[in-house]
Amino acid sequence: MGLIRTLLAISVVIAHSSSVFGIDLVGGQIAVQAFYIISGFYMSLILNEKYIGANGSYKLFISNRFLRLFPIYWVVLILTVLTSYGIYEFTGGEHSGMLASYIEHWDHLGNGSFIFLVFTNLGVFLQDMLLFLGLDLQTGSLFFTDSFINTEPKVYKFLMIPQGWTIGIELMFYLIAPFLVRNKLPIVLMLIALSLGLRFFLYYGADLTYDPWLYRFFPTELVFFLFGNISYKMYVKYKKNKAAKNLGIAGLILILLMTFTFKFVPYNWVMFAYFTLFFLAIPFVFELSKSWKWDRWIGELSYPIYISHMLVVIVVSQMSLPTYGGFGFTVIAITLALAVILNKFVAERIEVIRQKRVQLGEK
Repeated sequence: MGLIRTLLAISVVIAHSSSVFGIDLVGGQIAVQAFYIISGFYMSLILNEKYIGANGSYKLFISNRFLRLFPIYWVVLILTVLTSYGIYEFTGGEHSGMLASYIEHWDHLGNGSFIFLVFTNLGVFLQDMLLFLGLDLQTGSLFFTDSFINTEPKVYKFLMIPQGWTIGIELMFYLIAPFLVRNKLPIVLMLIALSLGLRFFLYYGADLTYDPWLYRFFPTELVFFLFGNISYKMYVKYKKNKAAKNLGIAGLILILLMTFTFKFVPYNWVMFAYFTLFFLAIPFVFELSKSWKWDRWIGELSYPIYISHMLVVIVVSQMSLPTYGGFGFTVIAITLALAVILNKFVAERIEVIRQKRVQLGEK
């Protein structure tokens, strides 16, 4: 499923830059939520088949997930800070990259607010919560708001890697995944019902029909991870089925087709059709592609692409770099090159450590 994962990451890049030759793919929100389904599938897979026996410790699982996410995140964080400062100096203060909010509102930040923002930027945890906060310019304190769009300054702009809030949600799932994904189907279905019930209540009962409640609130986004868990249960049951390969081919073709044509279908049901297809096809697509080395290599680029693309966006836009094939195409091309470098010199080396820890059954 590596190609699919990378296309979803590129969908987010396009959402934050511009269309590429008129193609938008599925957009940012759909891509993120599809990632959650994939994450639920993969975490169910490894927790039930890899982190068992001598490797069954909670500590090993969590620390290995941290090793997967944090090294690349911190490298990009450092690059973002240094690059933003460089832009500030080069443009004589006209632009300042991701440091802009800190420079503009430095005198308005209370000590507690500053410490919290530093913590979220370094530790990733609770970044999603910044979308539910505002900053009181008089007291320098953070306060809860149900609509960050109506606050100024917007607290999420203090994130050096603004798309990192989705990683915060991923981390929340990782913390509880060992207690969820090994449950039997009735319990998972009950949890799905609770998550969906809360989503419907917020939407129809509390009239919270706007961002950030639509897809940044972990309790309601949990449903996507859990659908990934059900996909895994389907995989276990049907992976040996004679029709699995043909279903995998059909599922892969349909997902790719819908991913490229998503924005051209003028119907609201296309979102539900896409998620339904995703949920049903993942078990068979995974079984089909799990031995494809080229697909795995492409998939390994998805996280570096996702976590580094806003750095490229600010460099290309604020440094007025020449664009070839359009702004979005240029951003994607540079991001892909940066992702290859990050994967080669950071992710692959960390992966060796992660796999050794599993082989040794480290507690």
